[in-house]
Amino acid sequence: MRKIKTRTDSDQWSVSRRGFLKGALAGAGLLSVGSYEAVAQMVGGSSVRGWGVPPGLVQISGNENALGPSPRAVEAILGLVYNINRYGQNPDLLGQLARRHDMPVVEWSTSPFAPVKDPWISVGAGSSDLLYAIGHTYLKEGVESIEITPGFEFVRRMADQFGAKAVGVPVLDGFKPNLDGMRNAITDRTGFMVVTTPGNPSGHLTPMSELKSFIESIPPRVMVLVDEAYVDFAENEADRVGAAPLIKDHPNVIVTRTFSKIFGMAGMRVGYAIAQPEVIRTINAHKTNTLTMLSTHAASAALEDHEHTRRSREMVLNGKRYFYDQLKAMGVEYLPSESSFVMINTKADSDDIVNKLREEYNVLVGNARARWGIQGWLRATAGLPEENEAFISALKKVLVSS
Repeated sequence: MRKIKTRTDSDQWSVSRRGFLKGALAGAGLLSVGSYEAVAQMVGGSSVRGWGVPPGLVQISGNENALGPSPRAVEAILGLVYNINRYGQNPDLLGQLARRHDMPVVEWSTSPFAPVKDPWISVGAGSSDLLYAIGHTYLKEGVESIEITPGFEFVRRMADQFGAKAVGVPVLDGFKPNLDGMRNAITDRTGFMVVTTPGNPSGHLTPMSELKSFIESIPPRVMVLVDEAYVDFAENEADRVGAAPLIKDHPNVIVTRTFSKIFGMAGMRVGYAIAQPEVIRTINAHKTNTLTMLSTHAASAALEDHEHTRRSREMVLNGKRYFYDQLKAMGVEYLPSESSFVMINTKADSDDIVNKLREEYNVLVGNARARWGIQGWLRATAGLPEENEAFISALKKVLVSS
């Protein structure tokens, strides 16, 4: 197995880099972002395949943004590092999110402890924080929750924890979501439904016309959660609008999004939910106050960095096209995806393929058998060009030897 260097290696944390960071911090707020490349030198190095991992490691298993965070987000964090002895949050973030989704604007106060009146948005420490609060709110003993399987299944796991019954509806051919099957599974005990678009692990995007028709057919007593963690990677701009416009006419709809994917802030843990105020107030009552000064300012800055969002989407689109071309030439089946990843059918033992990629080539990919029980399939995140090339090269060698 090739040796993986750690963060303690001298080439990862050189004296010059520490000096640069020290100088940037000393002049907190004075860091000038003249180019993405200049900031990249601060957060990584030329030998790192993807920002945030040791040199030589190809980590395309967790659907993280290999481009790294927005330089504006990094600058916002550096400018506030000496302020972390104080409580606080960015009071503009709630309003920014409301305007992004054409919701009524309600601003935070400067105090993180002051309640917000009639909010349409709740911000949490990642969308998982909000999903957990939503589970506490709606998944009660005796309640049935319907979700496509295989899928993200976070809510499915919570249902078991809270005494609710999780009802799984199998995907159709090609891993397409079975919305008709979900509708037909509704009983008088159904209280919650989950639609993930684009799907995970399928990458299939549910068109808004289908989603709108589906939601209109659901009894108003049933809450419908639309999880849009990956929708910003959709190739069609209209698809990236998502389900938020349905909320004003449908009090039973909740939309969740995250800063962990296209914004490259998985380590900062920021996500948000959109719903009518009565729903948001109920969710907030079950949510802890886990946001930080650094995370909210970083999120606010990332929202304004449209160039970073464009570059991240372009990186993923180009990476997926590269995967498609290479896999097609190899005669390997794959699922076209509107997300940041691609499902690949190796028609071999998933555990064996994943272990060989990791142990022989330092390439980490998602194991669909271990996660969803789908034998033979891998899930690979589209990363930087050199990451994608290293993965395909390794995959070719592993498939030949398997």
